[in-house]
Amino acid sequence: MLAYELIDGERTDVFVFADHASRVIPDWIGDLGVSEADMRRHIAYDIGSEWVARRLCALLGCGGLLCGFSRLVIDANRDLGSPGLIPDTSDGTAIPRNQNLTIPQREERIERLYTPYHKALGRDLDSRPRALVISVHSFTPQIGGEPPRETDVGLLVKDDSETAVAFKTEFLQIAPGLQIDINLPYSAHDLNFTVDNSVVTRGHPHLAIELRQDHIDTMTGANIMAERIARAVTKILRQD
Repeated sequence: MLAYELIDGERTDVFVFADHASRVIPDWIGDLGVSEADMRRHIAYDIGSEWVARRLCALLGCGGLLCGFSRLVIDANRDLGSPGLIPDTSDGTAIPRNQNLTIPQREERIERLYTPYHKALGRDLDSRPRALVISVHSFTPQIGGEPPRETDVGLLVKDDSETAVAFKTEFLQIAPGLQIDINLPYSAHDLNFTVDNSVVTRGHPHLAIELRQDHIDTMTGANIMAERIARAVTKILRQD
């Protein structure tokens, strides 16, 4: 398997990527000891994010990058020093094959998956100076025993509030019935590694978008959301 999938597109002023697009486990790793039902949950990937990212690229005519491996194998949106890089457990589910990993096993995942993905993203961004970069993630409608999340669309904001505010304004005109929040359900000050490491350091304007999964857990829903996002992005690009 490949560590990533490139999506071709002629447009160079916008680029889309998805860190958690895949739930694939490489053949050379084998079974993680996780049930098929759990591999279809949010613990394995960001449900719907692949569909949204692909559709966004098609609508905008731009390139994109999809991570090719499950976050349970190694999490592309974590620093190499993060305790959650290769999780022992996730949302109460044990990941047996991740427990007691040897240093060589850990390094193999980094060298064959994590590093190639981030290098590919860096090359794509370097070839598109100043492109608007869109990171696509999704989140669960409810986690644990917490109340249901009211946010429909979250924007993770730390270094580019101007783009986020412009996008929020345009998006709410397109979908006034949805709730779009800044740094909910997560904060960019807590969960933002790939954007911080690859996007901000290159000076790209950017949007880190979190979509509630019940809006995009079908292809139809994902396409509707992607079309709304694309319309809002097109408007803010025209303002530049």
